[in-house]
Amino acid sequence: MAGSILSGTGAGALFAVLAALSFALWNIYLQRGLEKGGGPRLSMLTLSLSVTAAFLPLSLWLGSRGALPPVRAAGVAWFLVAGLLTAAAGPLCAAHATRRIGATRTTALRLLDPFFAYLLASVFLGERLGGRAVGGIVLIVAALLLLRLDGRRGAAASGGGVAAGVAFAVAASLLFTLGSVARKAGLGIVPSAVVAGAGEGVAGVLAVLPAIAAARAWGELRAAFRPEALDLWWSGLSAAAGTLFLNLALQRAPVPVAVALRNTSPWFALVLVPLLIGRQHRPGPWIWASTALLTAGMLLIVTG
Repeated sequence: MAGSILSGTGAGALFAVLAALSFALWNIYLQRGLEKGGGPRLSMLTLSLSVTAAFLPLSLWLGSRGALPPVRAAGVAWFLVAGLLTAAAGPLCAAHATRRIGATRTTALRLLDPFFAYLLASVFLGERLGGRAVGGIVLIVAALLLLRLDGRRGAAASGGGVAAGVAFAVAASLLFTLGSVARKAGLGIVPSAVVAGAGEGVAGVLAVLPAIAAARAWGELRAAFRPEALDLWWSGLSAAAGTLFLNLALQRAPVPVAVALRNTSPWFALVLVPLLIGRQHRPGPWIWASTALLTAGMLLIVTG
């Protein structure tokens, strides 16, 4: 009975909502860690180590007990590609975005994922966008303009400012979308959320360590294990949980359903940011309006 409950579309929808909550917490704890002096490379290191620690030992243990499906090289290759996108490049852009425009705005821009999914389908698969999708794109453009207004009103910008923060967040959304495509391809060959998570974590570690070596930033390895980095570890563990829940959702629910529900994370962020970061980060009216427009645009695209 329990197996059937956890195998249907309803369970997939529940896992997608849990993924949304987890990814909202990832961005929130990421902002807390960055405000305590952490950098983008350090955040990428703690994230990839967290995902690897969460999934690799479990994968090895399940494999030793014969509890995993056949692990084929093609599936593992897709998981490694997904990891480079979602545990390395995407989080690096997200960290740069969070430093400039905050967790709430960065999380809201993850609502661009369906837009990029349909754009890629249109460009590479020749699919035509319907009227609903076009309307969704118009709403998304309006939402981005509102985000710029909100950023000018009160974003704690550092370095490149609001425009650069939005650009990094949009790039992160595109990278995470490409990662979801690679993840879905891998799960079609190796249907195991645990193996997928392990592959993505290992790919992230293999990407960040050469980056640290090239910059000779060995102090970041030591900084990862200092108390000041605790929030970055919580961020990484939240991302690991989100990865697991999203993989489980993609195995059980249609992609449009999983994507739509996973993209409720900005609403979690709107509520949780003032509680976990501080009342000074309470979202203003522009960010609420922008999130509403992004949500409406996402729904039009998904149902178009």
